[in-house]
Amino acid sequence: TLPVSSPVLKMFVTRKVLIGALLILFCFGALIYRTQFSSSVLNNIQGGEDIVIEISSDSDVSKKGVTEETTPNQPPDTESDAESNAEPAENVQVVEKPTVDLALSSPQPSSTVQPRGHHAAVPDQTKKIGDSWDHVKDTDQILKFVRSQCEKYDMIKAEPGEVRKPRMLIVAKNWKENMLLYSSNPKTGSTSFKKWFTRIQGDPRPYSEMSGVHSMGRYGNLNQAWELAESKSSDPSSVTLGDVIKPFYSVGFMRNPLSRLISGFRDKILRRAEDGIKPEMRIVDPSLTAESPDTQKFAAFTEGVMKGTIKNIHYTTQWSKMKICDFPYDIIAQTETTSQQIKEIQEHTNTTQFEFPGSRTDIGYDSVATVHLAHEFYDKVKPDIMEQIYQYYKWDFVLMGYTKFSNPNFPYLDFDQDFEKEFGPLDVGIPKRKTAPSRPPTPAEPRQPIKIDWGSRFNNN
Repeated sequence: TLPVSSPVLKMFVTRKVLIGALLILFCFGALIYRTQFSSSVLNNIQGGEDIVIEISSDSDVSKKGVTEETTPNQPPDTESDAESNAEPAENVQVVEKPTVDLALSSPQPSSTVQPRGHHAAVPDQTKKIGDSWDHVKDTDQILKFVRSQCEKYDMIKAEPGEVRKPRMLIVAKNWKENMLLYSSNPKTGSTSFKKWFTRIQGDPRPYSEMSGVHSMGRYGNLNQAWELAESKSSDPSSVTLGDVIKPFYSVGFMRNPLSRLISGFRDKILRRAEDGIKPEMRIVDPSLTAESPDTQKFAAFTEGVMKGTIKNIHYTTQWSKMKICDFPYDIIAQTETTSQQIKEIQEHTNTTQFEFPGSRTDIGYDSVATVHLAHEFYDKVKPDIMEQIYQYYKWDFVLMGYTKFSNPNFPYLDFDQDFEKEFGPLDVGIPKRKTAPSRPPTPAEPRQPIKIDWGSRFNNN
């Protein structure tokens, strides 16, 4: 047995202490490196997604007084308001990137250079895709097309002279100064539009600092316009929604259903669900993990939406909630061409002095990112689920003129396409008008037009 003061024992103890200290320092250093690396990766992902993928986050809150119409294949939205209306995190770091023309300089995903699976080929890497400026439609042409399609397929549900309310109508607090009426449609850039409304109301903050814009309490009350209409009417009790909105410039936005579904997936699933996966998605694909590629997650997501197990107002059809066949819009703009059409809206509403939040069209993102991203995502979707997607959203395509992958104009409008060829017979399941009774009813007194002295559009007191 060595004595306590033995040099050999002291050396042995000193060596063990030194090795232990080195191990502790090594573990501590590894922990710091891992934390910094994870934070860096997260910031890059979040910043990149804000710039490349989304024009805006979107959610809506008020459903009071509005009956949501649904398609038989898709149950009504039953998700909690807390999730549907949650605001994006305030502390997300946005990584600024230089302005570049992606149509010329960005490498494209492999599946868009050599398309896989069951989808049509996309333009090759060396060909510049025409940007959104090449696809802007005249407003009157759009409204005329929508009206003709609604009549052709008997989709008008309102009675003559009746106006049916879209899901959500918004006016600014100072609505008398601009007479702008906005019909909010989820995942079509409504966050940007509401931030613009906030600016119109007098908020000078940078758009990046605005939050909580989906709270209806932040804006004006359309009931005030209703009361004004009644005060100026010769028959206040007979004032209708059509009478109230007549002096307003009514604006609605729609979006290609395929691009919109990707936007909903990235915002509501990848950003907010744990590991970017909902439990319903694992039922479809049990192999899903946090490390699974987004395309694999998207395939499970779309199958869940089509089977009705994943429900959210952001994934439902647009034409019914927007009442595009039963509401007199002055403009039905497209998310794909927001930067161009917003100028027309500004000119009609005396709001040209209020700059609209920038969008991807200003730097070419719509032309490339939307096309190639959509092909990359939908490439993993099963062919039968893809057909279900087309059938579920067919009236968004048919009534607005939106295009499928096979159309070279995707994701923009094409009024000359053969919709019967693209979607099959369109007279199946169309709600028909009531047939005339065998005996004509007793003639009633015709409704006299309501006289409302609105004055000029911008001077209603």
